[in-house]
Amino acid sequence: MIQPPAEQRVIRVSGLVKDFPNGTRALSGVDLDVSAGETVVLLGANGSGKSTLQKCLTKLISPTAGSVEVLGTEVTTAGKREITALRRDVGVVFQKINLVRELSVLTNVIHGSLGRARSPRNWFASTARSEQREQAMEALERVGLSAVAQRRAEQLSGGQQQRVAIARMLMQRPQIVLADEPVAALDPRAGRAVMDLLWEVTEEQGLTLICTLHQLELARAYGHRVVALRNGQVEMDTVMSQVADEQLEGLYTEEAEHEDYAAAH
Repeated sequence: MIQPPAEQRVIRVSGLVKDFPNGTRALSGVDLDVSAGETVVLLGANGSGKSTLQKCLTKLISPTAGSVEVLGTEVTTAGKREITALRRDVGVVFQKINLVRELSVLTNVIHGSLGRARSPRNWFASTARSEQREQAMEALERVGLSAVAQRRAEQLSGGQQQRVAIARMLMQRPQIVLADEPVAALDPRAGRAVMDLLWEVTEEQGLTLICTLHQLELARAYGHRVVALRNGQVEMDTVMSQVADEQLEGLYTEEAEHEDYAAAH
């Protein structure tokens, strides 16, 4: 396991366990340390615990046992006010893009500022302060979409909508970014463009990024450090250059065998 120096560490997960009411153990003693500015690709078959781990980092899911520390906050014992403050510093890019489709692109990006500027004026671009509008336009310029700021979000392609979601995340001014299968719903070309953009903006701003991926070719192309989960445990934590293709493919062997069995029965 890769262990960054303590003074650089922004995420520390120790002995993390999550049991769901139906008896499923999603995480079984996960340990993970991540340093400031680091990029981590999180891999694993469906049901390996990737999304559960990400959600435990901001207490969207409460763990059963173990500890989670993010940006100096002990998440597992933190109260509502502390968690709210932490979530302002953690941006999220989802597989499901979660834009307000009927509102303008500009308004959607301005919504990224609501955690630090909770005025009702920021619910719409037409009533937002000029400072928020200018910052949102800068974020749209960075993702190459300033020309469509006044269009409704639903009028954009899937790739464009995900770029708007990245602009909204930048508007939040986070220190950490959690990306959960951010290109799973996109065609390969649009997916590559979004991955390029996500990696570029996090590097430019020195953000810490944990990105869950399912596509091995993207993991190989973009990952430096790879953390792989299997059955709720850390199977691998190393640099991508030291991982053979057979090792990556092996992470999904059981999933494929299970799907073949289910199809046959």
